[in-house]
Amino acid sequence: MRRRDRSPIKGLGTVGDEISLRDQTALTGIGCTALSKRSGRSPLALATEACLAAIEDAGLAPRDVDGLVGFFWANRDPPSPQQLADALGLEDCQLAAYDCQGGGWSCAGVATAAMAVHSGLANHVLVYKAWNGRSDPVLFGGAARADYWPTGARQWNEPFGANHAAALLGPYVSAYLHRFGLSNRDLADLAVLQRGHALLNRKAMMSRPITVEEHQASPWVVEPFRFLDCSLTTDGGMAVLVSRAVDARHMRRSPVLIRAASAGSLGPPSRRLSAELWDMNVSRSAAKLYAQAGMCVDDLDLAELYDPFTGMCLLHIEGYGLAAPGQAPAAIRNGELALDGRVPVNTHGGHLSEAGMAGLGHVFEAVQQLRAEGVRDDYCHADHDHNRAHCRQVRDAETALVCGEAGDSALILRRAS
Repeated sequence: MRRRDRSPIKGLGTVGDEISLRDQTALTGIGCTALSKRSGRSPLALATEACLAAIEDAGLAPRDVDGLVGFFWANRDPPSPQQLADALGLEDCQLAAYDCQGGGWSCAGVATAAMAVHSGLANHVLVYKAWNGRSDPVLFGGAARADYWPTGARQWNEPFGANHAAALLGPYVSAYLHRFGLSNRDLADLAVLQRGHALLNRKAMMSRPITVEEHQASPWVVEPFRFLDCSLTTDGGMAVLVSRAVDARHMRRSPVLIRAASAGSLGPPSRRLSAELWDMNVSRSAAKLYAQAGMCVDDLDLAELYDPFTGMCLLHIEGYGLAAPGQAPAAIRNGELALDGRVPVNTHGGHLSEAGMAGLGHVFEAVQQLRAEGVRDDYCHADHDHNRAHCRQVRDAETALVCGEAGDSALILRRAS
């Protein structure tokens, strides 16, 4: 038998060697449409606008892009990569990926793009999300659902009323609150904090402050969530561009390096018979992510954490070690996660107050915070005054954690030196 040649491929090492993504790829462009309750446009038009903006932000042309990564949840979430490639006029698309895990794939999509460019499969890959999440009657639960019938696993939930994410994710938060003797009042401070951050964000849909008392007076959606515990539903599009780090240094904007990435997107852990209901997937992925980055939680300067509901964000905060178990509400009340705190969380307002863009807005914000140019869509004074009454730029930010739904889709990003 002929002996297989195991000589290394240049740049990859021998079979079985670890291939590290650390700092080998970068986020080089970002684009966004207006975020609204009713866009009056198709998701394809929104995606095209966001992608063209990201391409222009990077100083490239559409012909330079050769990969597209999208993600969706409901059936009315197009466009597909094939549709978008035609709309953008891409001449040579080497990667077309489209996943159905919704916000669980926001960071996994970036990881997929990073793996593609690092391997040489593509040079510049767009990760995009576009939908009419608010105005589409099917997505928003309107009359057009009359002929809809659930299939797959959803057929066992929806006939009994569990057809909303609040009902599906609420038990995890209820178990968490019960475990630590907390209540819905302990969710209020995060909603108030993120609304304050959104007030400094020109893109944000919400522009009025709220108080703890208003949170507590807002109506119940389904326990343990009140109205002000819930993500916004939004019409809009966002896109980020991923390139090789070596190429990024010659592009228009200062690059943000991808230090580490986790591409898991399996959703809430009960699907895999987790022993503890409140235990998100992040408990298994956080240690691996920090090890891959060669960092620990004390090295983080900010965190953009998936927040479909206040309580889910608390689980992510604790899962990644930003607060001890059961102590996230206290850390928020003490100012530890505010803009001038130990690790600012959801500096743009997140899903609760900026917009519901299935996690891609969190990646977008981290890039803005870590660029040398800084945040450009806030109410900062012309002299870049760091008074938090006027600016949401995190002081001297160099590293950021971003996570998707359930926490196992995550990124650690850092400013390029």
